[in-house]
Amino acid sequence: MNYLRQLDGLRALSVAAVAWSHWSVFWFPTSFIPWAEFGVETFFVISGFLITGILLDNRFAMSKPLVLKQFYARRFLRIFPLFYATLLVAFIFQAGSVSQTWYWHAGYLSNVYFYIWGWQGQLSHFWSLAVEEQFYLFWPLLMIFLPGRWLLPAILAGIGIAPLFETAMDSFYPGHSPQVSAHVLMPSCMDALGMGALLSYGVRNQFPMKRLTLILLLVGSFGCALWSFSTTFKPIGRLAEDCILGWLVYSAAAGFRGPFGWFLECPPMNYLGKISYGLYIIHNFAVSICASLILLCGNPTWLAKLYDIPVLRVLAFAGLTIGLAACSWHIFEKPINNLKRKFPYPRDAATLSPVS
Repeated sequence: MNYLRQLDGLRALSVAAVAWSHWSVFWFPTSFIPWAEFGVETFFVISGFLITGILLDNRFAMSKPLVLKQFYARRFLRIFPLFYATLLVAFIFQAGSVSQTWYWHAGYLSNVYFYIWGWQGQLSHFWSLAVEEQFYLFWPLLMIFLPGRWLLPAILAGIGIAPLFETAMDSFYPGHSPQVSAHVLMPSCMDALGMGALLSYGVRNQFPMKRLTLILLLVGSFGCALWSFSTTFKPIGRLAEDCILGWLVYSAAAGFRGPFGWFLECPPMNYLGKISYGLYIIHNFAVSICASLILLCGNPTWLAKLYDIPVLRVLAFAGLTIGLAACSWHIFEKPINNLKRKFPYPRDAATLSPVS
């Protein structure tokens, strides 16, 4: 896929929504907007859109085993180093109960652990990273090896199965913690991941995308009005949200015009989107890091008083997160990421040709 600047801006907004959901409790005790849900679901739609595009573009550009090799090597270089480095640092400094549960996170089974036993503080956001990795393990096999005529049914089946799976799991095999639903399990997230995949498939098969995404927007808006505030139909309400996010992601990929398009493409948003993986991994540790830094400074009264001001506290979290993520990108992630050149895709694979 060609580089799409507005999607980086959308990534920046998504990670900001997730971070705000974790930091806003220090400012506003309650929030009626599920910021974390919107942010993570947007990440999933973007991931499904881009990953499916890469796989479809390359399924006939080289041998199928080679496609998988290149795909997994490139994913390994982008995802594993920072994730395992963060997990190691968390283990050394005894963040939460990581010393007892590290092997769940190391095996990308954080979401399964949380569903069974409940959230684990600073590592709670690892559930979505586990979902992404589980998606990366099985989705390429379908997109590469399925016959072309089965691709669309497989994508639609994934979207349709997600709310049914979540409802069944919560009804018949609920976890021990009422705060965590089966939505953290990978099959439950296939509505968002599959929505992105559907858009990617549609682009390559000359679907009337403007009409399709407008229908998604209308259906999603109607569905949210009916179900988004219902606990009984929460999975259906989330599917409606994903329809709206599908319109949003495709519109950003095609390019918004006007002020919003300019905002998504402006250099600060573009940069934050580029380092969004580091932002996401680091942001939930910002609270404890700030507290530790204040103690290292001797906990001066003037600093403690400033830290007690909600807006300054949230700004400190944001500044620390951005600073650490920027250092991680330039010093650690980018040099490793540059090794992707050793695992290239064919140059002509970026053409959006019909899938057969």
